Amino acid sequence: MRSKKVSVMLTVLGLLFLSCSTGFAKGESIEDQLTELKQLVQKQNKKIAEFEKRLEGQEKKAVTQQRTIDAREDEMDRLQGVGPVFEGLNINAGATFVGQGTPNANNAGGGGTDLSDHSSEDSRFDGSYSVDLEVEKEFDDYGMAFVHMEVGQGDTLEGDLNVFSNVNRDAGESTAHVDVTEAWYEHYLFDQQITLTAGKIDATGFIDTNEYANDECSQFLGHMFRNSDVIDWPDDNNFGARILLTPEILNAFELETVYMEEDADWENLFDEPFLGAQLNFMPAVAFDYDEEMWGGNYRVYVWYNGAPHAKIENADDFERGNYGFGLSCDQKLTEVFGVFGRVGWQNPEVSNLETHWSLGGQMTGSYWDREEDIVAIAVGQAIPGDEYGDAGNPHDNETHLEVYYSYKVNEHLTLSPDMQFIWDPNGVGDSADGDNDCIFVYGIRGQIDF
Repeated sequence: MRSKKVSVMLTVLGLLFLSCSTGFAKGESIEDQLTELKQLVQKQNKKIAEFEKRLEGQEKKAVTQQRTIDAREDEMDRLQGVGPVFEGLNINAGATFVGQGTPNANNAGGGGTDLSDHSSEDSRFDGSYSVDLEVEKEFDDYGMAFVHMEVGQGDTLEGDLNVFSNVNRDAGESTAHVDVTEAWYEHYLFDQQITLTAGKIDATGFIDTNEYANDECSQFLGHMFRNSDVIDWPDDNNFGARILLTPEILNAFELETVYMEEDADWENLFDEPFLGAQLNFMPAVAFDYDEEMWGGNYRVYVWYNGAPHAKIENADDFERGNYGFGLSCDQKLTEVFGVFGRVGWQNPEVSNLETHWSLGGQMTGSYWDREEDIVAIAVGQAIPGDEYGDAGNPHDNETHLEVYYSYKVNEHLTLSPDMQFIWDPNGVGDSADGDNDCIFVYGIRGQIDF
């Protein structure tokens, strides 16, 4: 700034000299020349004052800008320290609302006879809801942590029906109390050829899985089509561990094994185990087919439940353990169509049901310009064992049919009308009144994804 002032002063002196020279040349008097010089100096002083004021304003702006830059750099430094916490963090939330009705509930009011009590009426329409929050944190390429919290209330018609396999797998009556349903850590070894999982886990996420019939929030609602009815699952999600093998040399195969504490009380963790193993074969990978067109899974599994079980023909005689095996398959036929099937068996000496089978299929709404819509249908049976029938129980095969249409309203809301038919519920071929041998259940599900 000092150099600029010197420059201005030299300019003024130069003007003074020039003015004097010009004045003498014109023959002006010294007073006139001095007056002109005073006016010229005053103009230059005014310009200098304006210039200094402008410089002062620019200096203030520069200071303000530097403060802003410093504040942003401090914020970036702070975020760089926090960033790793949020990197790889995924949060998913959803709410499921289900309304179901029936004109012929065969166990309304728990079989009560007081007709003045509305709960004992055959015609019912009830509701339920559940809210899920999933938090997932990825740790580079070597691991992942997962927490699943859930709250729900209501069971729709499940308390009003006397059946082998009920109608609302999403019903999780927790009296609006928040539960941590899953909390586990997963570690990867050898380029993810081996996956180790441990914590509070859900066995249904590892055994008897299926692409088209394994999610009650978006697929079939009935228990029969969510999982096999002849798997003696642990009492609840609880302590357990799982190993998944996906060797590169045999990339068309997956093998996973599961261990869980059976009674879910977190005591004596290894006394009464639930054990399961599942082998999955993926033909599209094996034969290098287009997985978008021909993707499929063919799973075979075995399981063992180590808790004491009362024998069907003699409830005072206990046998340690129950066991069984099954198949769960799904196959794409085109980009529009897909089919699935299940079959399973368990020890009939300690189980009401011996055999389960189900099959079904789905198609997208591509043919009517609704690519994200799905229409699906499935049929299956829960089949009692001979021991159950020999003990004097009704033992006809319970048959289920379910149809739903999933209508994608927008990216956050899906509405699914749902119909279910149940023949010979709970093994009873004909009810006492002869009018309830088939139960019709109608309903609608609303799924909100955040």
